[in-house]
Amino acid sequence: MEKYIDLEREIEERDRLPIAPVAFGSGKKTPSADGVHLLLSVKEGSTVITGGEELSAGVMLFVRRDTPLTFSEKSEDFFCEYVLFDAQEDFLAHLELADVAVGETHEGTGLSSVVKMSPYALEYYHDRLRICAAVYSALAGIARDGMISRLERFDTLTDRLSPAMLQIEQRYMEPLTVRVLAHSCSMSESVFTRHFKRVYGCTPVQYLIRVRLEAAKELLAASDLSFEEIARECGFKSAKYFGDMLKKHEHVTPRELRAMYQGMTQIKFF
Repeated sequence: MEKYIDLEREIEERDRLPIAPVAFGSGKKTPSADGVHLLLSVKEGSTVITGGEELSAGVMLFVRRDTPLTFSEKSEDFFCEYVLFDAQEDFLAHLELADVAVGETHEGTGLSSVVKMSPYALEYYHDRLRICAAVYSALAGIARDGMISRLERFDTLTDRLSPAMLQIEQRYMEPLTVRVLAHSCSMSESVFTRHFKRVYGCTPVQYLIRVRLEAAKELLAASDLSFEEIARECGFKSAKYFGDMLKKHEHVTPRELRAMYQGMTQIKFF
């Protein structure tokens, strides 16, 4: 029995796909990607893109539409595979890809299966679905490599900031300054502050205040020291400043917090 194909339905299904392949191919020349996204896999040789980054065999490249990019210094044996495609912006957004993103060709993320298909595949839903799946797999691989790279840079940055963290944890009661903390990490104040905020989500001064407040809360709970003494022990310049910071961050005064701690110690369990 001959299989019936609903052409209108197939076209409708095809047009609903979040990725719309426009063209694909391979060769020594890099394709022009005006108005569409480019996904390129280097199979042999090497080339250099805008910014000086070298792409060698096994590297995949994503270029967002209308992003200026040049290829230069191609080796004689340079050979690439590529897909030009359109895509729904909200679909691409969750991958968090930069305008120019680089990754590696992992198992199952190559473009060879796409390049070997007939150009007529763009006209049919099931073939087009296969192309979309291959493109998405490659994009997800690039996004994963980018995330791993960011995490590695994050870990390296955390290590570079560790001398300052040690200073804060051990010397919070002293009049520490951003200059002292930056010097301990061999950074300028501006670079140190920018990196610190990127890693910890706050400025060095804000972090120092939080550490001092935690120490002050422990003294409020476990000692009868006056508020002035606690402020001095924890590095606050006055009892008033200590009270202002506690009110700002914990929404409670030192007197109220001490009363809460005392009330908790009076609870008896039977």
